[in-house]
Amino acid sequence: MLSRIHSRTDLSIRALSLLAALLITIALLAGSCGKTPQTYRIFAGKEGYTHMISEGETLEAIAVKYYQDTRLGPALGEYNGLDPTEPLVVGTTLLVPFDRSELQEIQTLHEANVLYNKGTMLARTGQYEEAIRYLEAAVADSPAHIDAWYNLALAYNKLGKYEMARDILQKLVNSFPADAAYHYGLGASLRGLSRDKDSVKQFKKALEMDPEHREAQYALALTYQVMGKRKKATREWQRYLEIDPDSAWSEEARLHLKQLERR
Repeated sequence: MLSRIHSRTDLSIRALSLLAALLITIALLAGSCGKTPQTYRIFAGKEGYTHMISEGETLEAIAVKYYQDTRLGPALGEYNGLDPTEPLVVGTTLLVPFDRSELQEIQTLHEANVLYNKGTMLARTGQYEEAIRYLEAAVADSPAHIDAWYNLALAYNKLGKYEMARDILQKLVNSFPADAAYHYGLGASLRGLSRDKDSVKQFKKALEMDPEHREAQYALALTYQVMGKRKKATREWQRYLEIDPDSAWSEEARLHLKQLERR
């Protein structure tokens, strides 16, 4: 069983949120002298990111999206000449200001996300070669785009490019050792390289972090079966059926159990 493509459609990804958190001290010009400022002002300058207002959005929600601070909502409205007592009009735009260098980083992240989203959609429909082109472009534009790297590795796995997938996933595991998905992905790469013992270690680590990780559980059982470890495979298939008793995967698990019983 191969890794499932991880999808993210919200353009305000973790990288953007982290960047916005760093920019908040620059974006605010507040009072000092130990007093709590009554209002927050956004720095002057007419460069910024154009945001289209969606159904149900508020200034506070938009401020959280870009600056990670709900208190900037009124200032953002004032900056755009909006009446704070009036609801936002769906389909209209407002300017979210950043200075020139910050804006360039935001735009680069946005462009990388467009590539990333196209890549993941193509991968989800099985168009892996084309998906890889978009995902490679995304990480080239934004090397810190973790989700793009992860999905690129999954696409490599799908096409049997296990060494390329392994190199990416090993780096992700080293950087984020508590993420079960990365351990599972690395295990799938190692399994593809016929490094069964190493893949078992990664599947077990994934299950230590997430005992209900059905992909890792399925892969662990299947790997034991391929290795000829019948008792361990039987135990792991039974464990799989405990966490997933009713799906297409569970039917496959039952077939594997029957094969082991007949031997």
